Formats: sequence, C-alpha cells, structure tokens
Amino acid sequence: MKKTMIACMGAVLLALVAEAATTPNILFIHMEDMGCEIPAYGDTTQETPALSKLAEEGMVFERVHVTATSCAPSRGSLFTGLYPHQNGMWAFDKTHGFHYRDGVPTFVKMFKDAGYATGISYKIGVEPYTAVPFDRQYKYMKNALGKDPGRFQVSNCIDGFEHFLQNLPKGEKFYFQAQTNDSHEDWSPNFEPIRGEKSKLGFKPVDPKTVKPLPQWGEVEMTDQVREYLATYYGAIQRVDYFVEKVLALLKQYGHADNTIVIFSSDHGPSGLYRGKTTSYEFGLHVPFIVKWPGVVKPNTRSEALVSFVDLMPTFLDLAELPKPDYLPGKSIIPVLTGERPLGDRKLLYSAYNSHTTGEDNYWPARTVTDGRFKLIHHLLGDGATARPGNLSASFQLGKMMEGSDVWNHCATPPAFELFDLQRDPGELVNLVGNPEYKKIEADLKASLAHWQLDIVADPLADPGTLAAFTDEYMTHCAEWRAKKDEIGKKAMEAQKWHLDKSRWLPAWDPTPYKPESYGKK
Repeated sequence: MKKTMIACMGAVLLALVAEAATTPNILFIHMEDMGCEIPAYGDTTQETPALSKLAEEGMVFERVHVTATSCAPSRGSLFTGLYPHQNGMWAFDKTHGFHYRDGVPTFVKMFKDAGYATGISYKIGVEPYTAVPFDRQYKYMKNALGKDPGRFQVSNCIDGFEHFLQNLPKGEKFYFQAQTNDSHEDWSPNFEPIRGEKSKLGFKPVDPKTVKPLPQWGEVEMTDQVREYLATYYGAIQRVDYFVEKVLALLKQYGHADNTIVIFSSDHGPSGLYRGKTTSYEFGLHVPFIVKWPGVVKPNTRSEALVSFVDLMPTFLDLAELPKPDYLPGKSIIPVLTGERPLGDRKLLYSAYNSHTTGEDNYWPARTVTDGRFKLIHHLLGDGATARPGNLSASFQLGKMMEGSDVWNHCATPPAFELFDLQRDPGELVNLVGNPEYKKIEADLKASLAHWQLDIVADPLADPGTLAAFTDEYMTHCAEWRAKKDEIGKKAMEAQKWHLDKSRWLPAWDPTPYKPESYGKK
C-alpha cells in the first residue's frame, strides 16, 4: 500500500512538472556589463531585495559562463546557440562590420513561427535585425509610447514591458527579454541622465568607504578614486534591483507570474573595472544566473552545474516544445531545473573572445576551457613579452588607476597559456602552467581545448596561418575605421550605413561542419 501511494505521488509530481514544463512563458531579465557582486553570490556591499527574493524563490547557478566578454558576440550566442565564430558575430556589428552569417537560425525566429509573442526592451545588439524578428522592440532611451525620450532608461524599459503585457493577445505564450543599460559603464559619474533622476526614484549613493577590493585585483591600493569608481558600479546594481522589482510586479499584476519561467542574468562582467569586460578572466566570463519556475524549480536552491550561454537556445526550445537542430553545441538545462540530473550534461565550459569595437586596444583573441575548478586560458597572441593592448583601452578606466600594480603587471604581457585553480585562487593571480604538480591537468585541458577548436566548433583561428591573416586584416581595418571616423564622425558613419568589409570571414550559413557526424573531420 505504502509503495503504491509513493508511486502515485510520484506520478502526480511528474504530471505537474510535465504540465508546467510544456506551457511556460519565458521572461529573460538580461543585464549589461554586470557581474556577480550581489548578496545572492556573497557580496553584501549593496542590498538587492528583489534579486535576493528571486534567489530565495528559485535556483542560483554558481558556474555560468558567457561565450565572449563583449555584448555583440555574447548576444550573438544567446540568440543562435552558437559560438561567435560559428554564427558570424565575431565582434561588434554596425560600422565594425560583423553580422550574422546569412541564413543562420535564431530561436526568436523559431518562436515567432510557432506563434509566440516576442518582445525586447533596450537594444538587440546583433545584425541583421531580420534574423531576430521581435514583434516589439522598446528602443534605447525611449519609452514604450515614444514620449519623453529624455526619461531615465530604467523607467522607459519598465514601461516597455507593461506596454507589451497590455497588448498581449489573451492566451498567447510569450518570450520577453527585459533589459536596461543601467549596469553598463554609463553608470560612471559623467553620465548625467542617470545622475539627474537618482533622487526622483529614491536611489541613495553608495558610500565609497564601504566598498572593498575585488579578488580579481590582488593587493591593490584602494585609493579614494578607485573607491569612488567602484561605488558608482554598486549604485548601478541598486537600479538593476529596482528594475527587477518592477518587472516582476508587472508579471504578477497581469496574471502571468505562475505560468512564467523567470531567468535573471547578464551579457558579461563589468566594463571599466579591471579584468572584466573584454578579458577572459572570471570577472568577465562568470555571470549571475537565477531561475524561478513555479511548480518545477525547488525554491532556495543552488546549482553547481556548468552552464554556457550556448545552452540557452536548446533550453528555450525545450520549454516551447520545439525541435532542436542537431548542430547546436549546447545542452538543455531542463534536467538541472527539474532535479532529474542536478549537474546537467556538460563537463566543460568554453569561450571564444576575439574583439570588441574596432581598435587595436580591443583586439586580443583568447580561448578558454574550464571543468569548474581548473581553468585554462589560451592567449592566441600571448608570448610573455607582447603587451596586451587592452591595458590601455578606455574600457579599462579603473585599470589606468592601477597602472604599475601587481595586477596590472600580471595582465600586461600574458603568456600563451595560463592555468588557474579557481577554488584556491578565485582571483586568477597564480599561473600554474609549468608547475609539475598540475602537469596532467594542464595537458588534459590543453587537449580538450584543441579538440573543441578543431573537431567540434571548427574554430578558424586555431590555424596559425588564418590567425595571422585575420590579425593583419583587423589591424588594417583599425586604421580604415579610424580614418573614416575622423573624416565624418561615428553618427554619420552609422547614418550612411558605412561599415568595414568582413565578408571574407562570414560565408553563408552551413551547419554541416558543426554536426556530430562531422566531428573530427575538419
């Protein structure tokens, strides 16, 4: 009798999970340039009541990586389930020349074809827009109805989501990507639109005296200037939390809270804060990832499963009960969310950064692999003597304040390979390459990275000759882009749709090299 009751209870539970799993709307709250500096991940510098509540009601993932630490490549992977060199978004779009390969599929198009309502606030971040045909886009610095474009960005994006819900046909499933740029580097003290509305929304300045050095910086001197700069970042997190609070309140107000899976994450780590955006260190790759799925995800849980942004498309397609293309390198995380396989199906995480916007200071191609504890970085141009030009980049403003420090010197001239024990050295300050104690780990990760590049994802830059050719062309393009900008200015370049010619690297989409039957045959 007891066994029968247990079996019946199990069947009921599975039925409830199956019902929830087949019908959810998807709300993806997707931030810009935001790391894990929130209480849900152990940093209590800035209170985030909305995010902390979301964590209590859902599952916090500890090991989630983006595919590249630049917004366009990261978003490119989000929408396609492919790494940057596979889908065409190697680096920045528009005048910089990169775009999706002609014909590459996206889940947004698949959702639209399946009858989902789709919407996004703030930017799409990839080109062409026709590849990601959202029904509604609530554009950057404009509110839902196009009025009062000078309003604070967070307010406009909240209005956008409400407008979307107000106009959602009854009974229609939706995917909405709720975004705001508040955690982007525009949070710096020079961005007046943010400063102008702080008092209106009740935001309180973060006291610079309360901020502490981050582990990625090592023994850096916390000068008043460094403290002030870091405090503005925590202030931006305060506005992110406000955004999350309002978006989730709207979801409840319009009756969708119980049948919507909510995911909170970011496109990559912080900009302007040293060793984050445009680098291949954890401060850039590791992003927050919190999932609430009423009736399915056990509240107040944490997951050690390895998750990549290429895993999101197969996950979304599973949620919508749509077929998954066989060329996708990602793994659905549904088994993790349901508890069927708590550690999921992924054993290793990979990333592939090439560049950000056009400029010598943004170009530093690197590949990474990690098993969750040990992480290998391959600096494709690193030799221990060549300076990483990003140390001088505008995206390293805080780094400029650290010039001459140990952490600056550590990053200035990277070797070809770096190996870190993320458990003992979360700041990635002690390179273990060449250490006899870690010889096998180093060899295994190098072999795994080479296998991934050559046999699985057909990485063009794994070939030295191709890397040299791409580097030469990129540097030529830097001069060409800079000359055009000096001639007519960036706004005119965009208005005239002027762009660099990257067509050599962006052939029409062909999934054949990425299918399992092609593995090892590149």
